[in-house]
Amino acid sequence: MESERNLPPLQSQINSAFAAAYGDVARTALGIVGQDMAVESIRTPQPPATESLEVRGRLLRPSADIFPRWLTEFNKKGFTPFLRQDESAGLANDTQNVVLQVLTGVVPRTQSNPWINLALFVVTVFSTVFVGVLYGVDVGLDPNAGILELMWQILTTPALLVKGLPFAITLLGILTAHEFGHYFAARYHKVAVTLPYFLPMPLGFGTLGAFIRLKEPVPDRRKLFDIGVAGPLAGLVLAVPLLFYGLSTSEVMVPQFTAGAMLEGNSILYYYAKLWTFGQALPNPLTGMDVMMNDITFAAWIGLLVTALNLLPLGQLDGGHTVFALFGKGARIFNWTALGGMLLLGIAGLAEVQARIPGLENIGWSGWFTWLVLINFLGGPFHPPALDDVTELDPRRRWLGYAVIAIFVLIFIPVPLRAL
Repeated sequence: MESERNLPPLQSQINSAFAAAYGDVARTALGIVGQDMAVESIRTPQPPATESLEVRGRLLRPSADIFPRWLTEFNKKGFTPFLRQDESAGLANDTQNVVLQVLTGVVPRTQSNPWINLALFVVTVFSTVFVGVLYGVDVGLDPNAGILELMWQILTTPALLVKGLPFAITLLGILTAHEFGHYFAARYHKVAVTLPYFLPMPLGFGTLGAFIRLKEPVPDRRKLFDIGVAGPLAGLVLAVPLLFYGLSTSEVMVPQFTAGAMLEGNSILYYYAKLWTFGQALPNPLTGMDVMMNDITFAAWIGLLVTALNLLPLGQLDGGHTVFALFGKGARIFNWTALGGMLLLGIAGLAEVQARIPGLENIGWSGWFTWLVLINFLGGPFHPPALDDVTELDPRRRWLGYAVIAIFVLIFIPVPLRAL
């Protein structure tokens, strides 16, 4: 249960019973917001065990202009403000009618150790060089050696290490640009953030990618949007030119596949990049011709795949940030669509289903089930609100957001890898 007190004028709103438990908090709140908000009521929890305060009213100025000061002032007093639209009494579409919830306490900034970032980066450099060497041909490796023996052979042979550098530099360059796009956008908006954490993996692609951690809540949807889109856009600035350069230096031939070979998937961008470069659709179903990706092409393709996965409109992924900043609660339509699409693509990738329905191997990939599980571990498919959930994106950011969604469509790969 909650008790509500209508308070005109402001000072009369704090009567003796109210002041006993929440007078100090209320006076603090009214002192901070009074000049920017026409307060209509204050709601307090009953019993007063939950240390929060709810102030309803109408903003006198745009929330983007006043909330940064509110956040600073409340934090100084030991409180955290949350600003929401007032959805009662048919006010859901009026951004000036708001509810301000004031919670006791301030979320502490998480601590980080940059030596961990450096150590992970160094290990990831080696793991990507290792995969780059394995991806090359005629590099003089012992075909009967185990993985640890191969690692030692590569580590102690400078000539082999050099052969893995083009792949490693290309892939890590794209991932580093992506993560530092987030990093510098966060620093620009004065949001505390860690350095990138790179995730090494000595097989597959050589890395599981990289991420940064925000040390504090994002104040509003505009800052959330800027931080979210900065990473993919920065990565694409490198990935797209490197893809075209790699294709221009790759060969087209009829491949001789060995047991366990994998065929990379096509996105719209990758398909037309090959068509532009070679003048034919690849793989060519009539001639059997296909591009033999060199190390730079392969690394750029991975970089675009990682970018596409990050742009899935789910949870705390870059795409989740983008659609939530654009549409607020309306982003759940994108969240459910993405979940449903991944589920259907995963089912279409099951061997039992493909055996019954021919042709599904071109559109289905069972790996989407892994991503559905991973999304749950990353906080679920839905995005939490920002502290200021009232401030909406300006037109320039909206158009950029629509462009980012279009980019996702262009680089998304329904079947990233297919066994031959």
